[in-house]
Amino acid sequence: MQNVQQTILSQYSSSPTICSLIEGWNQALDPAPLIDAWYADVWDLDTAQGYGLDVWGRIVGVSRVLKVTSSKYFGFSEANDLTEEGFNSAPFFAGNAATDNYILSDDGYRQLIKAKALANITDGSVFSINKILTTLFAGQGDAYVQDNSNMSMTYVFNFVPTDVQVSIIENSGVLPRPAGVAISYSIKSAS
Repeated sequence: MQNVQQTILSQYSSSPTICSLIEGWNQALDPAPLIDAWYADVWDLDTAQGYGLDVWGRIVGVSRVLKVTSSKYFGFSEANDLTEEGFNSAPFFAGNAATDNYILSDDGYRQLIKAKALANITDGSVFSINKILTTLFAGQGDAYVQDNSNMSMTYVFNFVPTDVQVSIIENSGVLPRPAGVAISYSIKSAS
C-alpha cells in the first residue's frame, strides 16, 4: 500500500503497536517488485523470457519446438519445397525423413511469435506478407513474396535459409497460404 495511514481508523491512528504491525505487514507484503518482474518476464513481449514466451506462443498458436528436416533428398524444383537437391548431390528418399526436434532460443522464439501474430491478423495482401517476411528474416537478406498472377505465388529468398529457417518457412504455419493459391519457394542465391 502506498499510504498506510489512510487505512487505519482514526481512533487507532495513534496506537504505536497497531501502526507498527500494519507498517511491518505492508513492508512484508509489498507486491510491487513481483508485479514489476511479472510484467517484464511475462506480459511485455519484448522482454519476456522462458515461461512468458511459452504463454505468448500458446496465445498466438506457435510452438517453440520445431521439427527440422535435416536431410536433403534428390528431387526436382517442381516439388515446390526447400529440401530438394539435384543429381549427384543428395540420396533418394527412402520413405522415412530424418527429423530432429529443435528448441528455439528466447530471441528466435520471440521473433517467431511476432511473425505469427502478424500472420494471424494479416489481410493476405502482398504488402502484409512482405511485412511478415521482414519480421522473420531481418538482417538475413531480401525475402519477399511474388504474385505470379495465375493463382500462384512464390516466396523468394535472396539468401540460403538454414535448416531451422526452412522448418519455419514450411512447417510452422507462420507464412500465410491463401485459399486456392499454389505456393512455391525460390532461393535465388543458391543457384
